[in-house]
Amino acid sequence: MLSGLGSVGTGVSMVHRRAPRLFLVFMLLALSSLHPRTVTAAPDVVARHWVILDASDGRVVAERAAREPGAIASLTKVMTALVALERGDLERMVTIVPEDLVGESSAGLQAGQTVALRTLLYGLLLRSGNDAAMAIARAVGGSPDREDPVARARFVGWMNEKAATLDLRDTRFRNPHGLDEPGHRSSALDLARLTRAALRDPRFVEIFGASEYQGEGFEWRHTNRLPERYPGVVGGKTGWTDEAGLCLIEVAERAGRTLIVVLTGSTFEAWYDDAARLLDYGWALVDPIEGPAEATELFSWWWHRTDDPVARGLVRRTWLWGPALGPVEWEPYREAPGGLRLVQYFDKGRMELTDPRAVVDARWRVTGGRLAWELLTGQRQVGDEKIVARGPATVPVAGDPGNPFTYALLGTTLHRPPGPPGELVRSRLLPTGDVVEEPALERYGVRYGQPFAETGHGIASVFADWVAQRGPVWAGQRLRDEPLFAPWIAVLGYPVTEPYWIRVPVAGIERDVLVQCFERRCLTYTPDNPDGWRVEMGNIGRHYRSWILGAVSGKGRVAGRPS
Repeated sequence: MLSGLGSVGTGVSMVHRRAPRLFLVFMLLALSSLHPRTVTAAPDVVARHWVILDASDGRVVAERAAREPGAIASLTKVMTALVALERGDLERMVTIVPEDLVGESSAGLQAGQTVALRTLLYGLLLRSGNDAAMAIARAVGGSPDREDPVARARFVGWMNEKAATLDLRDTRFRNPHGLDEPGHRSSALDLARLTRAALRDPRFVEIFGASEYQGEGFEWRHTNRLPERYPGVVGGKTGWTDEAGLCLIEVAERAGRTLIVVLTGSTFEAWYDDAARLLDYGWALVDPIEGPAEATELFSWWWHRTDDPVARGLVRRTWLWGPALGPVEWEPYREAPGGLRLVQYFDKGRMELTDPRAVVDARWRVTGGRLAWELLTGQRQVGDEKIVARGPATVPVAGDPGNPFTYALLGTTLHRPPGPPGELVRSRLLPTGDVVEEPALERYGVRYGQPFAETGHGIASVFADWVAQRGPVWAGQRLRDEPLFAPWIAVLGYPVTEPYWIRVPVAGIERDVLVQCFERRCLTYTPDNPDGWRVEMGNIGRHYRSWILGAVSGKGRVAGRPS
């Protein structure tokens, strides 16, 4: 076969020279087939300059034009805050003067006010106040009570000294606020390194990561909106000028790792999408999921974020996941790599990774499968189009064990028409599967929701209010109010039944309970329960686990892939 590489006279020598190379190529191909790697392409973003930095060691994970200096808008204020924290007294009172009120982005300060430096720093980072920046620079520079351009210039000099100390070679400051000015510049990489340095000061982290501030007559909400839609954001800073475009610094934590993303030159339509895509890309590069060990860390982080405050008694609300029922294991799924995906069951649901190495929107990184739909219909989904018929589950959806209101019974209502939107729910489901109208149930004040086109059912008002709630979740090392569901469809799915009142024993006492099933979970509303526990996730993870018991018995292992 190899004689075709050359003439008879040269073929032997060419074989001897090429054989080791060919053998090496064959070995590399064989090894790559045993350990497939997804080649992760950089995301398509609008920002002209961006960088992803690993906060633990300062390593550049990925970048584009990140070393090109340019206008940086209010990202400047990270340095303003850092220098103020190092050189200022947070309790020092500062008198606001007319010269502080330079316009554009404002914290709402007024000449003649006296404000603590600590409050000004919240106005600086949360509201991106140019007025706060001017007052901070003047006060820390040596003139807290009256206008003094020399004091403000002294402060800007300290900002440049700090940049030199941090070896930020592309950085030069001309003002403390970031409004466009000739010579005022930095690069995305320098700003990421600056942010990494600032994160070492817990006082900076506290202000940088706050969602709101109330004090000295001010009420501010952070201008950064990414925490509303991206789980794990520790803090961020927004910026915008004509020259810089839309700019962001975002710091996010996941499973013990922290990433810093800096982008400049984006647009109003794209800047948050840009940041989210870069964070998703960063996690795929620095924190790849290879098997159960890595999945365990990721699942634990998701649980800790929302359920740890409940477990510690820090908040009064129902569980989103509940206790784990076992370790991470493999389950069959046709479209997953190798036909197996990683899952872990909890009382209230299941966490799963179908393609662990894929770059996925963080809101959908961990999903829960259509557990409720499967239990109601008896159709177990083991692939995008592959269904195994098992029969509807004869496990009670709510209440004490042994009552007749099972998934199988509720499944008979899947195709019933929706209730009139806005009207009070007074439908009672009977053990026979019949539905009757009881006007007395209107006393609970629950109303039908507008049906979704996807399933033809709407969400009962008590459940709609519940999924819209905010509450304390862990953001890094501190609790912060955020939406508990972003988006709620990732956890619940769309509703697949109408809400029905049932009469079931709960701890031996007969009670009215409203139940409604969604694609992934079933929710209950028990008016007699205490605050924080009236709406609850059903124990669908436990119910589903018992339903499939035996189907994966002996298949799952914590260490290694099953043979």
